[in-house]
Amino acid sequence: MRRLLVAAAMETMVALPAAIAQAQRAPARLFVAGDEWSLVLSRSSIAPGKAVIQFQNRGEDPHDLKLQRVGGSRVLSLPETRAGEIAHADLRLRTGTYRLWCSLPGHRALGMQAKLRVRRAR
Repeated sequence: MRRLLVAAAMETMVALPAAIAQAQRAPARLFVAGDEWSLVLSRSSIAPGKAVIQFQNRGEDPHDLKLQRVGGSRVLSLPETRAGEIAHADLRLRTGTYRLWCSLPGHRALGMQAKLRVRRAR
């Protein structure tokens, strides 16, 4: 019985630091710059889980930012911003590919779209 208790304690001591590190992991960060007529991502992929998305309108016209997981129905939104403004959102992203775009009339068709991969680091 004593050996079982010692073994259980050892497993807890090994697993606990990993669990704490996972819980304290900083959110993934993604910066998106938008202008006439493009979206540029600071990176092409991020880890799943908590994420901070910042969208800066570097153009002259107002722009917004929408995100949707391919195959999903929910659309995540950052508000319309004017030239020079920055919007941000704290989100939780699942593994998969996300489409990003500006939803103002005609902007997506003119090139304001991008793809983001959400995946575990290899």
